[in-house]
Amino acid sequence: MREPVVTVVGSVNRDLVLTVEELPRPGETVLARGFVEGVGGKGANQAVAAARLGSRVRLIARVGADAEAVLRSLAAEGVDVGAVRTAPESATGIASVVVDRAGENTIVVNPGANAELSVADLPRRLVRSAGEVVLVQHEIAAEVVAATVLRAREQGAVVVLNPAPARPPAPEVLAAVDVLVPNLGELATLLGAQPPVGPAGARELLARAALPCRAVVVTLGADGALVVRPDAPAVHLPAPAVEAVDTVGAGDTFCGALADSLARGADLLAAAERAVRAASLAVTGLGAQCAMPTAAQLDAAP
Repeated sequence: MREPVVTVVGSVNRDLVLTVEELPRPGETVLARGFVEGVGGKGANQAVAAARLGSRVRLIARVGADAEAVLRSLAAEGVDVGAVRTAPESATGIASVVVDRAGENTIVVNPGANAELSVADLPRRLVRSAGEVVLVQHEIAAEVVAATVLRAREQGAVVVLNPAPARPPAPEVLAAVDVLVPNLGELATLLGAQPPVGPAGARELLARAALPCRAVVVTLGADGALVVRPDAPAVHLPAPAVEAVDTVGAGDTFCGALADSLARGADLLAAAERAVRAASLAVTGLGAQCAMPTAAQLDAAP
C-alpha cells in the first residue's frame, strides 16, 4: 500500500464551543452548561481528520499573528503547517458554536485571516506525484478554490471538493473535481432545488439534474451517505447507530477520512464506507478535532 499523502487548502479557526440544554430562540438568552475552546475551521479540521488516520498531510491556509497556539496544536496532530502563512493585519478566524443536548448546533463564523488567503499563496506544485489527494472547501475565496481545483487536476491529483458553505462553483471547476462531497442542503443549493429528504430524495435529485464532476458523495448525517458514480447504480451506505453528543466536525471528519482512504488507493465505495464509520465515531464526543478518531480507534470500532 502506498504512503497516503493529502494536501488540504482551506480555513483555520479558533472554535469557541458552548453547550446548552436547548438552542436559544431569537431574542432569548440561555445559560451554558459548559465551554470548550479548540482549533477548528474546515481546512484545519479535515487536515487533522486525515492525519489522525495516518496520512501525511500538508495544510495551506492563512492565520493571524495570534495563531501560535493554533499552529502548535496542528503540528502536534502531525499536520505540516509549513505552508500556513500569517496575515499580520488580521486575527485568526473565529467560530462561535452552540450545541444542545441532542447534539444539534448553530455556528457563526468570523473569517478573519481566512479571507486573506489568495491564489498567490498556493505553491506551484500542489502534489509531487499523481494519485495524491487535494482536498478543498468553501470557507476561503472562490478564486482560490477554483485555482486549487484546476491546478490539482493538471498535476494529476485526486481532487475532492467539499462545497461548504454552499455556493455554486463554475462549471469548469466542477468538471475538474473527482469527488464532490455536499450535504443535502448544499446539494440543493448547487442544483437550485428544494432540499431533498433522505437518500431517496438525493438520488432522485441527482438523477434529474446531474453534476459535471466525476462522482458525488452526499453526506446524510445519521443516515450515512449516498455514493453516486457514473455508469453505476447509486449506493446508500447507512451509518452505525450511535449516541450523538456533538455533530460539529462530523462532516469534516467524513471528508478527511475519505481523502485518507482515496490517498491509499481505495475505491470510492470503500473510502466512503470508512468515512461514514469515522464520522459516526466523531459525533460521540464533544468538539470537532478532539473527537476525531485515530486509525486504531476506527479499526477497533464495531
